[in-house]
Amino acid sequence: MLKNEISYGKLLEGIQKVIQRGDYENFLKIIKKIKRKYSFLNTLLIYSQNPNATILKGFCEWNKLGRGIKKNPKTVYIYVPIKYKKEKIIEGQQNIEGKENKQRKESNIEIIEGIRYKKVAVYDISDTYLKKGEKRIPFIDDSIDSDTTEDLYNILVKISPVPIVFENNLGVKKGYYDKKKIVLNNNLSKDGKTAVLIHELCHCLYDDFSYKIDRDKSEVFVESVAFLVADYFNFNTSICSFGYITNWARSDIENFLKISNKIKETADKYIELIKNSKYEQEKISA
Repeated sequence: MLKNEISYGKLLEGIQKVIQRGDYENFLKIIKKIKRKYSFLNTLLIYSQNPNATILKGFCEWNKLGRGIKKNPKTVYIYVPIKYKKEKIIEGQQNIEGKENKQRKESNIEIIEGIRYKKVAVYDISDTYLKKGEKRIPFIDDSIDSDTTEDLYNILVKISPVPIVFENNLGVKKGYYDKKKIVLNNNLSKDGKTAVLIHELCHCLYDDFSYKIDRDKSEVFVESVAFLVADYFNFNTSICSFGYITNWARSDIENFLKISNKIKETADKYIELIKNSKYEQEKISA
């Protein structure tokens, strides 16, 4: 392994610190703040090194934008995938007389393709300065906000592939999904119903874990995705529970890492689905 390639142990150590500090909720919030799509793990690494980061680029990228790096910057390291190809020579085969055929033909060489991870330094915009004579470049956040809980709730109802029903006798249970329908506790507030619907609709649309076998993974995955979606649309996320997630992640960091990219990718899909539905609603009402 090359000197600057990923050290899995160091990666685990950095992520463990975030989880053990109980910073998982704050970390999820920074995903929205960072103005570039990094993998879930790279975002975790960024957060563990610079919790206030917003826009990160490498030295050359900043230079192209007319910005230099300040003295003694806070260097943040991420890992980028690098594709590689290498040739594997297959030993010569024996001919009819039992002698090894030393001639190497095209068929005697196997091309092996793979991905390795390289350590790369990036810098936050706060550690850069505008070079003399250069123009400022605006960085625009293209997110959209749901103006009210009612708007977001109506969109969720529209995109649900199963009926949504209300029950009064669920006790402390907020709601559930049973493959045929989503049930919400009728005693919840409007905000409460919207938050639970985000969660249960994620089970319905994206949760492919076997709930009986992988209940912990399923709940950590869905609650994390639900938080990212709610936070993206500036919806109140206080109803989300992170004690359960943090306790599970602390005790099983490696399994948490296995589902981490799935969390980020699914949240992006879910957000796009809601955004597209919102645009469609605006076209119809216009």
